[in-house]
Amino acid sequence: MNSKLVTILGIPLVLILMITAYFMFPWMAIFIGIHSESDPPSPQIKYGEFPFRLEYEQYGQTIVIEDTLICEYVGNRADEGRGKYREWKQSIASGKERITLFKEDDTTEIYFPTESANYFMGDTDTSTDDNQNLSLLSSALIIEKVGRGQQTATISASELLNNYGIKLIKWDIKQPIKNSFS
Repeated sequence: MNSKLVTILGIPLVLILMITAYFMFPWMAIFIGIHSESDPPSPQIKYGEFPFRLEYEQYGQTIVIEDTLICEYVGNRADEGRGKYREWKQSIASGKERITLFKEDDTTEIYFPTESANYFMGDTDTSTDDNQNLSLLSSALIIEKVGRGQQTATISASELLNNYGIKLIKWDIKQPIKNSFS
């Protein structure tokens, strides 16, 4: 009787464990692999302030936004796409979430994108390029409410001018720092 009970309960239990292990193994291998990596080295400079000035026209009126971009080192993080990496937080000194150029009710917002905190804090593989600021002036980002959600897309300089009367003129920001990591 005991051997029948073990067989009746044991075979399905072993099958369930094997199926679970089959589907869990790849994720467990990724998890163990990521967490067995060494942490990336910490940055020497963990905080930076980058004053900026954005000049643009909207329907012929010149508008200037002056503020400061603040970049802070948050710590090391890990995910299955990048492994372990340094995470940076970016904010604006005035407390605004974005550099907004135009906002219509709660349905549409056009804002000026900056480079990432990684870029400004010298945590990228790309070299600093003085022409970087010129390429940013070729477009902006638009957030539109769609149903219950929202979608973000790039809006070209010609669309900005034709649809919203906005012409980006000049973007000045303090150059990225040269950071070292140890």
